[in-house]
Amino acid sequence: MFSITVRSEKEDKRIPIAVASDVMFDIQLLLTHIGESFIAEEYGSYGRPSGALAERFTLYMDPESGGISFKASAGKGHSALMDRAVAKLTATLDRMGSGTGMYWMEDNYRDPRYRCMILYDLMQLSEHVDPKKGYTILFGDDSAEKKFRPLDLEKAQTFLSGNGRITRGTVAGILKGAGSKRNAPMFGFVVGDDRVKISFRSRDAESEASRYVNGAVLVKGTLKYSEEGELLEASDIESVEPFTMKIFRHMISADRDVPLAASVEAAVGYDTATTLWKISYPDLGISASDRDWDTAVAGFHDYFVFLCDNYLCGGKELSDEETEVKELLDTLTGGAE
Repeated sequence: MFSITVRSEKEDKRIPIAVASDVMFDIQLLLTHIGESFIAEEYGSYGRPSGALAERFTLYMDPESGGISFKASAGKGHSALMDRAVAKLTATLDRMGSGTGMYWMEDNYRDPRYRCMILYDLMQLSEHVDPKKGYTILFGDDSAEKKFRPLDLEKAQTFLSGNGRITRGTVAGILKGAGSKRNAPMFGFVVGDDRVKISFRSRDAESEASRYVNGAVLVKGTLKYSEEGELLEASDIESVEPFTMKIFRHMISADRDVPLAASVEAAVGYDTATTLWKISYPDLGISASDRDWDTAVAGFHDYFVFLCDNYLCGGKELSDEETEVKELLDTLTGGAE
């Protein structure tokens, strides 16, 4: 059983409620933000996952040991998503507490929004268990318990203020365009509710972009975010291509999650007139739409999990059409349901 325990190095071994509370709150934030980062990556989210999704990562006090434990089910049935989040939490406490440095954060948290959130959580935890205060944190399981060593706060803050909010990556959005007096195209880029400044690596990349004006696109370049997590700029753009498909490898709803043995390649459409996103998978009859991308993709995942609950978890008699749906779900989930 994974657990986290606060220990006192002082003579009387007592731990003030305030210290224990601060540490528990820090660990809860870490796990929640790590879990959210998985959901955001899977969804291609513009904003933070809904509260109902984030609640899946709630930690509990163990009444016997007084340590912190987690509920592996996190809803209906076993949660592979919770297992992944706890494993990433363990690795993060281990590697960042060993003085590995910021390169590990860059490599393992590619999204600057969550990279900075999680690093800030680690900084808060480091302040609360400063060795000068006489408290330490032990984490892991009984057979491999490890000690967390506080971060170098000055180095972490320097990273947060610099490269921490920048990454090389791909982002989806709506490409806007208009002609200028010199007949050169002028572009705008909208990601969620944010208008983003863009610039291109070459004339060829800019020329390619002009083919997809007023449509949904995937832009690959250097992405810079604000302290509030808003995308400010996409620069040195090397490619722009239509955003017509989204690949899902793990279906996630507020109730539970379903890891996939075979990825789901969902069709993506964007209606410029109605500003409506549509995500569909005709083979299962799944279709979800909304003006907000995050709402549409959450609806798609909810529908998939609903089908699993109805076709894979019961012993009811099925029609020929329903049998086909069940067989496809079996293939996609690897029969894990």
